[in-house]
Amino acid sequence: MQAYNSNDLYNQIIRQEASDAFRNNYLSEESYKKILLSKPCNLYTPNYFIRIALGLVTIIAVLFTAVLLGLLFASSGGSAQVVTLCFFLGVACYASLELIIKNKKYYNAGVDNILMSSVIIFFLSAFFVNDITINYILISAISMAIALYLCVRFTDAFMAIVCYLSFVLFVFFLYQKLGPIAKTTLPFLMMILSVGIYVIMQRLQKKDRLVTYNFCLKSVMLLTLVTFYASCNYFVVKELSNQMLNPRLLIKDDLPLGWLFWIFTFSIPFIYIFYGIKRKDLLFIRTGLVLIAAAIFTIRYYHHVFSAEISMLIAGSVLIIVSYLLIQYLKEPRKGYTSIEMNPPGKNLLNIEALIIARTLGTSSKTQDNSLFGGGSGGGGGATGNF
Repeated sequence: MQAYNSNDLYNQIIRQEASDAFRNNYLSEESYKKILLSKPCNLYTPNYFIRIALGLVTIIAVLFTAVLLGLLFASSGGSAQVVTLCFFLGVACYASLELIIKNKKYYNAGVDNILMSSVIIFFLSAFFVNDITINYILISAISMAIALYLCVRFTDAFMAIVCYLSFVLFVFFLYQKLGPIAKTTLPFLMMILSVGIYVIMQRLQKKDRLVTYNFCLKSVMLLTLVTFYASCNYFVVKELSNQMLNPRLLIKDDLPLGWLFWIFTFSIPFIYIFYGIKRKDLLFIRTGLVLIAAAIFTIRYYHHVFSAEISMLIAGSVLIIVSYLLIQYLKEPRKGYTSIEMNPPGKNLLNIEALIIARTLGTSSKTQDNSLFGGGSGGGGGATGNF
């Protein structure tokens, strides 16, 4: 199902882990070179500047082709021709994507990312051509299906994000069709949905056969934390209620069960932070810190205590001071916490030494080389320097 060779994907992950370990002095130069030699990777992933350049060139090429074909179709007129053109361009972008990956082995190189995005844009654009009533349920379902296929086939994190957001919109539009009671309970459904998707992604992340989708799963997990907070944020709930239920609530008017959503708005970011500290999970900590700003702006929108500039200045100053004090305090490890990175940056780094033994030494001569791992005695899997 994947467009890439599975060995190339696994080897790229191992090479990236080894590179991180080498830069952080967890791996000797000799061992690092042995990993690169034993784990070749044919995928082309340039640096970010080249990715941006290739992406911009691809955007220009796609737009030029679309405009040129659009001028040709415009001469005949009619919306049917435009719909046909959109579907044709979507198919052409997908065919180009498959051809480029097969011949050039592009992987997150900018070209493939833009072509994937173009596929969804062109296919969905066909539904916005006519002036008829737009079926958002159908559009979100189609977007979800296309993004899921592209994510599975090309292991693309952005497509995973699009798939999750399309799924949320699909449930949102579908559930509100069930009546006023459904619209009232919609925030709680979105909260339950976010928690459920997070648990599923967390379990999938533990499966070794899905290691190539690790970044995709992490991206969705991050979005579930954001959508969970958005579902119980007072501002979001009130504004959506005005749109769906049309109660015409003013800023000074309180929302039904408003006290509960105020509690959620203020407490959820701190719950994220405390949970992240307890579980040593940076995803929760960083998300909670960002959502504190969202909580502050929500409170200020309905209660004008300070101006926007003063509020941002106070919030930023408090975060900087607290961060500085924590960094200084945790320079020395205290109860398992420290501001200095103590562990390898990747979860597979502890297995690198065992990997070299199994894959590199296993095919070499029987002569032992005790200096292979720099003379260390605490290698992966409990292996000693005399292995």
